[in-house]
Parts: sequence; structure tokens; C-alpha cells
Amino acid sequence: MSGLYIHIPFCTYKCSYCNFYSIVNMNNENIYKKYSDYLIKELKLRIKNYNQKIETIYLGGGTPSVLGYDLLKYLLDNILNIVYNHHNKNLKNTDLIKEITIESNINNINEEYINFLENIYNIRLSLGIQTFNEKSLSIINRHTDKRDIINALKLINKSSLENISLDFICGLPLNSENQIRDDILFSLDLLAKTKHISLYYLELTEYLKKKWKYLIPSDDESVIYYKKASDTLEGLGFKRYEISNYSISNYHSIHNSNYWLMKDYIGIGVSASGCYDNSRYNNIKILKSYFDFIDNNNLPIKENEYLDIETRKKEFIFLSLRTAKGINIHKYNNYFNEVFYNKYYEIINNNKEYFNISNDYLSIKKSYFDYADEISILLF
Repeated sequence: MSGLYIHIPFCTYKCSYCNFYSIVNMNNENIYKKYSDYLIKELKLRIKNYNQKIETIYLGGGTPSVLGYDLLKYLLDNILNIVYNHHNKNLKNTDLIKEITIESNINNINEEYINFLENIYNIRLSLGIQTFNEKSLSIINRHTDKRDIINALKLINKSSLENISLDFICGLPLNSENQIRDDILFSLDLLAKTKHISLYYLELTEYLKKKWKYLIPSDDESVIYYKKASDTLEGLGFKRYEISNYSISNYHSIHNSNYWLMKDYIGIGVSASGCYDNSRYNNIKILKSYFDFIDNNNLPIKENEYLDIETRKKEFIFLSLRTAKGINIHKYNNYFNEVFYNKYYEIINNNKEYFNISNDYLSIKKSYFDYADEISILLF
């Protein structure tokens, strides 16, 4: 199983904390259409030498929903056509694609857009809420108010959509101890069929740390706030399956889980990354250059990194320990042709207070899970 990531860089505004590549206020339908056509061309170039089955598709950004439902349908229809032809499958054979995620902005949610989503097989809608605190939303430059969010969630609740994920951020400016917990509970009151929650800590540049110094909670306070929200989610039946992700049973993100399992994936679009054949590439970040490369039938790669065996081991350990299951010992042994516990026994034994240890898995204990990244480094 492998995945396809499609980067849509366009946004109507730039959130202050966002470190993803985006192009703001383009608002040009001709450019949107041209970019969609070039995504299709890039996939045709890449897929020629790709031997894996693509079973998940993820449209991220930026803001994919700014393209509008007509152009998104055009793009997705063409992408699916290429994928099915690559696997010699008839388009009616929908079982190949296990999940299609489209990140969407609250401001783009309307009946027509929802109707478009309802007609996509195995659709997964991902919405960034972040908070209902309007003062916080203003400070972080999210051009959305509480009423917009409420109306959008109510509209989605009336639809036939089931696989829905909501994003929240802990530690935003003006966060109080119960803010993030109450935000989640309020959203679930409005959209009870939500199946997945992503709950992130706020990550800031040094500039924003200084600018918001007196507005944001301390690191210790953020940990307390996060734990309140996390405990509430688990009490509601959301299982924490990765350090920042919670889901109802059988509604984990298949696409993102494949990243953590180090499965291959193609990335297309400006600034997109992909990883297969033990190599990871990053595409160029300039839109005009992206068009020029593809016009010349060249892949728009900025840099390509070969992942040697030691790099792959570190990434396998690091990503696995960010999941609740932890390191699959048998997979490690088979993949790297060495016995995991023979190599790491002494380190694990000296730090066994952090770990759940079994013959099949090594995972981090729940009480230390928030520090998974720091603990995993012990094994490097």
C-alpha cells in the first residue's frame, strides 16, 4: 500500500503560525486551472517509474477547497483516471482507493461543496477549527468567526458525510486552562458524528514567541491544558493512536498512518515531498519554475536525498514511537536484518521506566507519551 499527496498551495490568508508553503491572495481562477493541469502532468511523469499501488490520496495545503468544487472535481477525476490506468483497473472498481482526504476551510463550506464531497467514494473531510475563541482567531490571523464555524458544522451534520476530522491547537494566544477542552466539546455538540480529532501543540518561530510573549501560556501550562483535552477525548471514546491524533475505532487516518509506518508515497505540486525507492525528494517552491520544469518534461525536484540504512533505522524508530502501538519488533528485525532487542537491550533496560516491553512491540508508556520525541532519541 502507498499513497499520493497533492499540494494545493493557495490560501485566501496566511495564518500567523503556519509554516507550510502557501501562496496568499492569488484568487485567480486561470492560475488555479493551470496549476491543476500541471499537477496532472506531474503525476503522469512520476507514475511511469512507480511500482507501488496507490491506495490513499490526500489533498493538503495551503487550502485545497479554495479551488472550488468544480475544479476539485476536474482535478480528482483526472488523478483517479491516471491511478486506475496505472493499475490497469476499470474506473468502476472503487475498492482500490481506501481513503481520499481533502483539507477544507470553514469559509468554503456550503451546500454545493458538501454535495461534491458526498459523491466521492471513501471521502474523508479534514477541517481546521483550531479554537472558537474569536480574539485568539483574530490574533493568529484566521479570517473566521465563531458563527461561521457553527454554521459550517451544522451544515455538515445534516449531510451524509461520516469520515470527518477536526483540527485543534493547544497553547494559542489567550488560551485558558479549559479553552481547548471546551472547544472540542462544543464542536462535538454541533457535529456529533466527528470520527477523528487532531490536537496539536502550538509551534512558533522565535519572532512570534517574542511578539506573543504575554499572550500565550507557558510550556508547562500548555501541557496541563493539553492533558485535560486529551483525557476528555479518551473519555469520549477517541483512542490516541499517534502523539497528536485521536479517533473512533476504525477511523484513523490511513494515509497519515502510512507515513508513520514508512510506506512509500508520491508527492506532487509546488513544495511537495515524496519518498520511494529509499529516496526522499522535495519539489521546488517557486510556481513559475514549477511550470517551467514540467513544460520541459522534467520532474520539478529541488533536492533528492538517498536514505541509507542508518537513516531509515532512526526514522523507523522515531516515527514508530510516536504511535501508541510503538515499534513492531518483527518488522524491524525483517526490514533491517538484525535483532532489535540484541542491539538496544542495554539502552532500553537502563530506561525501562519509559517503555512497555513485549516480544512483539516496544512502546512508550502513556504517562510519558507526550515526550515520545525526546525518549526516542535515547535509541539513536
